[in-house]
Amino acid sequence: MRVYADLRLKDVPGQLVRALEPISISDGNIVGVVHHHEAVTGGRITVHVTFEVNSQRMLEHILEAWKKGEVDVAQLSSMLETFEFEHLLVGELSPSDLREIGEGIESIGDLDSVEIRYSVSPSADEKAAMVVGKMKQKSGLGRVEDFLRQRAMQSGFILISGLGD
Repeated sequence: MRVYADLRLKDVPGQLVRALEPISISDGNIVGVVHHHEAVTGGRITVHVTFEVNSQRMLEHILEAWKKGEVDVAQLSSMLETFEFEHLLVGELSPSDLREIGEGIESIGDLDSVEIRYSVSPSADEKAAMVVGKMKQKSGLGRVEDFLRQRAMQSGFILISGLGD
């Protein structure tokens, strides 16, 4: 998750480091810092910090540390990054197979969304399903692909991965 924070810090030496330290301790990644040192209002300066954290819980730890450290959070916004996947399944696929595949992907965790589109050719016995979705963590992409590979080997359908790359 990418976080944008406008902090109001006391205009004394060491305050910027004290404000950034909770991000580092929480394994956050600082992307940018804009320090408006020339604009002092009420003995405080505004610092805009952009950083990334892996979870809402990590962000809450940072906010708690800022509160204890008397860092005034003037504005806070975040953007949750998602990672897309697309896989094509071709072969003998039943509605129960598709339901089990959907439930299996849901059980992986970190899922933002999943959609399964099913296609049957009336002139032939060809069946296909497009599985598209979004994960909250990049590591989830590999877990989805591993799960689908195992299902393909068990059920005898063909798995085509990497369509969205």
